[in-house]
Amino acid sequence: MQQPQPIRRGRLARLQRGLARLLAPTLLATACSAALAAPPRDRLTLLVPDGASLSSWQVQVWTDSAAEEGIRLDVITDSAFLALGRNSAASIGGLIVPDSAHIRASDAVVAAVKQYAYLGGKLMLVYDAGAQTEAGFYPLSGPSRFSDMVGVNYVNWDNGAGATTMVGFGPVVGTKARLDALSIPPGKYTPYAPVTSVAGVATATFVPTTVADPGATQAMRETVRRRSRAIDDGSANVRRQRLRALRDVLGIGTESSAATRLGTRRAQATAATASLSLDRWFRGNDDVDAVLSADGTVAIERSVGSTATDTSLQAISGYGYGPLGYFHYVTTGQFPGTVYLSSPDHGVVAGKRAYGSGQVLFVNIPLGYFKALGTDSAPLHGFLSQFAREEVGIATLSAQPRGRGGLIYNWHIDDGDDLLVDTKGLLDSTRVLRRGPFSIHLTAGPDVINFGDGNGMNLDANAQSQDLLRRVGNVGRYAYSLPVNHEIGSHGGWIHDYWGTFANESNTPDLTSLLSKNFDAIERVTGRKIREYSAPTGNNPAWAVRWLEQRGVVAFYTVGDGGASAVRPWRDGARLTQNLWAIPVTPNGKYATFEEFDEFGISDQQSGQWLIDLQSFVVNHRTNRMFYNHPPGAAGHLKPINALLNRADGLQAANRFRWYTMTQVADFSQRRLQTSWSTSSFGALSTITATNPKGLADVTWLLPKKRYTLPLVIYGLGTVSWDSDNWIVTGEGGTTLKFLTYPL
Repeated sequence: MQQPQPIRRGRLARLQRGLARLLAPTLLATACSAALAAPPRDRLTLLVPDGASLSSWQVQVWTDSAAEEGIRLDVITDSAFLALGRNSAASIGGLIVPDSAHIRASDAVVAAVKQYAYLGGKLMLVYDAGAQTEAGFYPLSGPSRFSDMVGVNYVNWDNGAGATTMVGFGPVVGTKARLDALSIPPGKYTPYAPVTSVAGVATATFVPTTVADPGATQAMRETVRRRSRAIDDGSANVRRQRLRALRDVLGIGTESSAATRLGTRRAQATAATASLSLDRWFRGNDDVDAVLSADGTVAIERSVGSTATDTSLQAISGYGYGPLGYFHYVTTGQFPGTVYLSSPDHGVVAGKRAYGSGQVLFVNIPLGYFKALGTDSAPLHGFLSQFAREEVGIATLSAQPRGRGGLIYNWHIDDGDDLLVDTKGLLDSTRVLRRGPFSIHLTAGPDVINFGDGNGMNLDANAQSQDLLRRVGNVGRYAYSLPVNHEIGSHGGWIHDYWGTFANESNTPDLTSLLSKNFDAIERVTGRKIREYSAPTGNNPAWAVRWLEQRGVVAFYTVGDGGASAVRPWRDGARLTQNLWAIPVTPNGKYATFEEFDEFGISDQQSGQWLIDLQSFVVNHRTNRMFYNHPPGAAGHLKPINALLNRADGLQAANRFRWYTMTQVADFSQRRLQTSWSTSSFGALSTITATNPKGLADVTWLLPKKRYTLPLVIYGLGTVSWDSDNWIVTGEGGTTLKFLTYPL
């Protein structure tokens, strides 16, 4: 990636004015010679029924997600869309018909959506959109009214005969390359292993549907909600103190659902999995990639080039569960396009095909629903990003300062030995904690498993604990002893496992005082307000999340939404917070910590390669992800950690990578949301004008080269650079920025 040369601001402003005077006449002449521009097509548009509330979860979960992805998303009603008639394809750059919000649709709306795509529009059609008529019934005969456009039959209600076999359940499979293209990070998927059926028995899993529940979202609600449950995340020191029964309560498990039923697999189901190998995704010339050396100590860079990447089959997975089951409509017939994701038993889960002069991206899972329940936002964000940046090719805001990807390294210090033995050893004998900055969180009470066990760090009364925290935090007599300032946060409620076991949605017993004690103890030692948090075992009741926001916390660790970048948290169909961001953990398949890797046979070579791959992912996607560990786990596995940190040093020196704290990501994300930007056209020339009352420093736009010419900053402070795929415009200060570009 080519980086902009540093230019002093006064010189930068003079250079911009000179270039503007030099190039503006040529650009304006080009624009004036072109036909008048059509209505803006540099954004996506969400189609919703007349009368739909913008604050309903079915709509807001999409507008929220688009804002978090830096995508401009307009909302259009059915009536307004119908009024566009044959001009819809020329007026709307990319149209999304979402799940959950638009289950019912009139024949006229269905026909208009088809016409939009046929006449050249780019359409993303999601799950149960248009499954029923506007009166709430299925079509009198045949499958979904969109089936001919999608290219396969689905919503096979068959006058009620298909009620028990219309929606299937099982793993979602794609190539490693496609999952990467969908922004699904390494560790959010595991190698797909086909299940061997009993000879002569072709069984599959289904979810029964009804007229009132056409996509089985109500039936599957509790199954999906459970995916954000607590996970056994204790350090090695804590685990040794636990009874086996408690380990089982908090531990890694398997998924089951009372809503599913076994049945006979439909012989006509689309053989989509066999087509996945035909999906070719090409990487940019300047992507990074590395492989661990045979001894696991060094990350060896390797050339990527513009070549197709790994086509091995992977199943989307979750922390604590492994491969996750998703529900989706059974599809029949051969799909006449490129299959992105498949269900081995039930057909197409996602795919793209040409339709007339346009194209259709069909996504056969309820993307908005999964995020709104608070358990799985990665697929929604991935498909939004893919559709906006790759299929439609619009300008977007990067999620990262200066568009620079990075990792959040979250440390959980659970008890006295974690701090006084393992953290001290890392400080005394390694350079690990001299890197970063990292997010370091402590459980500060005198106990660990239950009241009175005396195994905690006892921060209020233990002078050694206080002294070591000051050393980690770079405060007091240790100020400037470390070259970085780690962000010190709170790890739950005073007693690690007591919080993990007993915190619940009703707050019975009332554990608020445990949160307060932990915050107060840490703040007394560091003299700093705590701004980030992680819960023992990932146990985050909604009342506790709201308490955190009231306390001034801006970011918290979550096991929900695993594998996603920073998002604003949702729970049961409502957004929980206004200014508090959730930072989901990215696991390594079913597991996430070195303690779990040890217990379940994950070698240092495997975990080290995952960390290196995750680092490459955030660099290449210009995004953020978080992983976590405990001091004893890190101390026992220094080879993979040092390989990661040493590679990070080199990538940082090349301005390709940064370490971020949870607080830094949340602060920037919240400020970036206040960026307002619009496009005005003069002939074929586009001017993008951006304002932000909190400042545009480090706010960055990505403009796909295949859609835009080299931008020119004409007002404000900004720089232009590029990589193999994008023009990159970065604000260097001020509250207003304008730049010109010519859409191709």
